[in-house]
Amino acid sequence: MPTAEVRANLEWFTAASTRGRPVNSVVLSGVGAASRPDLAELAACARERGVERITLHAGVEDLDGLSVQRIPVDTLVLPLQVGESGANLAAAARVLAAARAAGLNTVATTQLVSSALASLGGAVQVVLATGVGSMTLSYPFPIDGAASGDAPPPARALSVLRDVVPRLQEGGVRVAIRGLPACLLGEFAALGGKTGNRWYVDADHQLGKALLFFPDVVAFHKNEECRFCSLNERCDGWFATYLRRPAFGRLRAVEALPSPS
Repeated sequence: MPTAEVRANLEWFTAASTRGRPVNSVVLSGVGAASRPDLAELAACARERGVERITLHAGVEDLDGLSVQRIPVDTLVLPLQVGESGANLAAAARVLAAARAAGLNTVATTQLVSSALASLGGAVQVVLATGVGSMTLSYPFPIDGAASGDAPPPARALSVLRDVVPRLQEGGVRVAIRGLPACLLGEFAALGGKTGNRWYVDADHQLGKALLFFPDVVAFHKNEECRFCSLNERCDGWFATYLRRPAFGRLRAVEALPSPS
């Protein structure tokens, strides 16, 4: 999206008469978002319009030469996808360490895809070595309603989490797990949670045509048992696409939050 369109949307969504109430938090993401030459201008526009929190999602394509000193945001989110080249992980480590030193909140994200589980420890090492504040471990979303071929059975992902989550917590890193329902998270149910809704804006959906992330972009599924689950109010549910896979488990009611081990 060109600068003028981003500015127009910032003005639209921070207007008191728009959508009932003005937004006070903005997430900037997309290919090359952290490398945009107008990033400072857009951040200044958001601040002038009353935005209190700006989060920037950088990508691998932004790593080379990225200088955090020119990133006028509150939180920097950076993917640490194991299985990438060592150079990419090294560059990500450099950026995260510099962002932390510059006083930015730092968040690392990793997709819990099958091909990454065996080497997830590499991402954990980067997080612990660079003082990252929090790490989000995300189960892959199905794309356009089709199940991701790289999505592991939840039980397999859980077996890996039992190794990496304690290491992160012992290192003082806040851990969040997304994309899996509470009933399939076992002892890590407390690290899940309900995802907050937000407006979704892209080149094709702007101003009055913007989408709500739920359910316009992503739709979760719940069944009758979820009504009787003690964690229903803090759980998104799951994707119907995955529930059709017998080895992936089913949604069930949880009587109480598991006690920490």
